[in-house]
Amino acid sequence: MIKLKHILEDIEAKNSVLVERIDYHEIASRIVKSYKLKSKVKITSGKNKGDYEWKSDVINLRPNYSSIKEFLITVLHEIHHALQRKKMGAAKYEREYYIAGELAVQKGKDFHDDNQFEEDAEIWGKKQYMKWKNKV
Repeated sequence: MIKLKHILEDIEAKNSVLVERIDYHEIASRIVKSYKLKSKVKITSGKNKGDYEWKSDVINLRPNYSSIKEFLITVLHEIHHALQRKKMGAAKYEREYYIAGELAVQKGKDFHDDNQFEEDAEIWGKKQYMKWKNKV
């Protein structure tokens, strides 16, 4: 398993935003690899904490997070999407995600926020965080 303790200590010891961006990318990439995924990680701007582009198998992350916990849970959440895509295949993943979103809309809820895939990824990310946290 990856030893994140030293990497996280380095991040906290440095004040440069540019250095943090590089370290966020490095940490996320290592975590992705530990789950035997080939997903690419990109640092991008946007309003979301992160997102997963299932067509290109790319995890997009913000350049800044309020805490290491928020960052790790976000990375793990997006990894869950990538794992589901790997398990189901891209076409089935797209179809099932869309169906779950439409079911949410039919209930008067939000396509994304109330999508069962998103809810499952959030729960899984928080559980996995507890495992990673204890290894740090």
